[in-house]
Amino acid sequence: MAFCPPCFCPHVGSGLHMPGNTRVRALQSGGNGRRSRAASTRDPGLCRKALPHSPWAHLAAWPVPVFGTQTAARLYGQVSSGKGHRCPAGWRGQLVWSRTTAVLSGSASGPGRVSTTRLPPFCRLTGSACLYGHVLRSRCRVPYWAAGAGRGLERTGSRSPRDSRPPAPLLAGGPALAVLLVSWAVLGPCGLEGAEPGALGKAESPQCPAVCTCGHEDYSDELSVFCSSRNLTRLPDGIPDGARALWLDGNNFSSIPAAAFQNLSGLGFLNLQGSGLAGLEPRALLGLHNLHHLHLERNQLRGLAAHTFLHTPGLASLGLGNNLLGRVDEGLFRGLSGLWDLNLGWNSLAVLPDAAFQGLAGLRELVLAGNKLAYLQPALFCGLGELRELDLSRNALRSVKANVFVKLPKLQKLYLDHNLIAAVAPGAFLGLRALRWLDLSHNRLGGLLEDTFPGLLGLHVLRLSHNAIAGLRPRTFKDLHFLEELRLDHNRVRQLPGQAFEGLGQLEVLTLNDNQIQEIEAGAFLGLLSVAVMNLSGNCLRALPEQAFQGLGRLHSLHLERSCLGRIRPHAFAGLSGLRRLFLRDNGIVAVEDQGLQGLAELLELDLTANRLAHLPGQLFQGLGKLEYLLLAGNRLAALSADALRPLRRVFWLDVSHNRLEALPEDVLAPLGQLRYLNLRNNSLRTFVPRAPGLERLWLEGNPWDCGCPLRALRALALQQPDVVPRFVRAALDGDDGQPPAYAYNNITCTGPAAVAGLDLRDVAEAHFAHC
Repeated sequence: MAFCPPCFCPHVGSGLHMPGNTRVRALQSGGNGRRSRAASTRDPGLCRKALPHSPWAHLAAWPVPVFGTQTAARLYGQVSSGKGHRCPAGWRGQLVWSRTTAVLSGSASGPGRVSTTRLPPFCRLTGSACLYGHVLRSRCRVPYWAAGAGRGLERTGSRSPRDSRPPAPLLAGGPALAVLLVSWAVLGPCGLEGAEPGALGKAESPQCPAVCTCGHEDYSDELSVFCSSRNLTRLPDGIPDGARALWLDGNNFSSIPAAAFQNLSGLGFLNLQGSGLAGLEPRALLGLHNLHHLHLERNQLRGLAAHTFLHTPGLASLGLGNNLLGRVDEGLFRGLSGLWDLNLGWNSLAVLPDAAFQGLAGLRELVLAGNKLAYLQPALFCGLGELRELDLSRNALRSVKANVFVKLPKLQKLYLDHNLIAAVAPGAFLGLRALRWLDLSHNRLGGLLEDTFPGLLGLHVLRLSHNAIAGLRPRTFKDLHFLEELRLDHNRVRQLPGQAFEGLGQLEVLTLNDNQIQEIEAGAFLGLLSVAVMNLSGNCLRALPEQAFQGLGRLHSLHLERSCLGRIRPHAFAGLSGLRRLFLRDNGIVAVEDQGLQGLAELLELDLTANRLAHLPGQLFQGLGKLEYLLLAGNRLAALSADALRPLRRVFWLDVSHNRLEALPEDVLAPLGQLRYLNLRNNSLRTFVPRAPGLERLWLEGNPWDCGCPLRALRALALQQPDVVPRFVRAALDGDDGQPPAYAYNNITCTGPAAVAGLDLRDVAEAHFAHC
């Protein structure tokens, strides 16, 4: 595994495929299923630099609050749901990191059973690193940046992560980082199971309450007390005065009495998540002058007195998400000038007073998602000049008015998705000079104006999918010179006019799928010099005009699935000299005319699945000498031509299943010297002689095999190399992550002669071929 700051280079074991120039996504989805964010990185040169909108780019701007304890961190693994890597729903790995060791605990807990403790996103570590969780178990893959440290919790309750922010020491490396990585590589996840969270170094403290577990950091005397999920109805007696971290989550407190923690003046971290709290006495936190991180998520709090946090002036992060808060009184956060993370998401807030956030001059992240906010007054965010991230998603906002965000000059990420926004006022985003990410998806926008996005010169990601946008005007995106991702899928766009994307010279990903596009005017894509991925699937183009893709020489992947393309005419893809992947499935294509694929010399993958091809012209694949994956399943092919396949000397994977092949002469596959995977399922084949050398997998089920002498060689192959022709093929199911992988039968069922009809060829006795 290569490590190259300031980003990670995942290897094949991470479950991520990073070909050529394509853009790579690491899904970050929280356990509660409510939110998911894609942390996009850039390729080629994935590890050459960190993008301004990447998880690493704004680290320098984030403060590292002094965390009063150096205890180990519980980091929750987020399971990647990429194809081929499935875990049961609710599976959640849990990592406990100390300075030099990693301990995996609670690795197979079901939904609602994983401990709900949470670590602050930053740790004060000298010459070391507070790593983010990395779980590798069976077919599960967890990218490093997809682990939700200090952000997302278990399924029930809290907000999912936006992106994972490793602390500055991680980027700097250091000997301890090497020790951590080596320990993980040597011990593996299975060798790190079963440890108690408190078993961090020294023996248990003799002053520890009987119902709790206590432990010290390996290299300090700082004490952590773990009393999570003990069915406590009141605070345990005898908590050591010197405790620096206290975990009380998952218990059954109805309230916290006044001065409950007055003897714990050194406490820096307090976790009361999911503890049934219906109220908090105004003086409950009395004495906690050194508290930096307080977590009250997933309780039943309906309101808090104005002076609740008067006794915790040093708070750096405050979690109030997933409660029943219906109001925020003015002055509630007064005196918390050092607060940098405030989570009020998933409550019942319908109105916020103008001075709700007065005094929070150092606030970096504000979460208001999942409330009932219908409007935003211009004065609401005044005084939040240091704010970097604002989440207003899943509210009831109907419009974005001018001057609401004008006082947020350092804002980098703004989430407005899943609202009822039907209009954006001209210049609504003026003043957001540092904005990198803007999400307006899942709203009711009907159109975009030339002055919708003025001044957003630093924007890198713009998401407008799932709206009602009916058309694109020229120069709409003229100021977005550094935009790299533009999502316009699932709208109502009917036509792409010329110069529709003027000014987007740095754009890499463009999604226009599932619109109503019927016409692409000449020059529609002019100026898109850097686009690597374009998705036009789910439209109804019927035909591709000549020169439609002119100027897209860097396009890597083109998606045209479900686009009503009946024929592929000559020179349809002219200008796509760098195209690597072309997806044409589910179009009803009856013919690909001569020179229809001309100019695609760099093509690696061609998907023509589920069309109506009955014949492959002899010159169809001429010039595709680099093609590695050819998918022709679900067509009407009755024969394969040796002339047609001859140019494909580098084909690695050939899928001709679900066709009408009646014979496959020996010379057809002879030119395919690199063939390793061959799928012949569900055809009309009666005989087959396996002549392809180096074959690694052969699928044969669903053919009416005549088990006479011609199949003797196939029987020998199946018996001698069961890995090549397995009886069962384990495959992960697409779609539902909760479904376990299934076994597909790879039968070679004989339909004749009568003596062996119904048997599998591998079960036919050798004596049957004695006369051959």
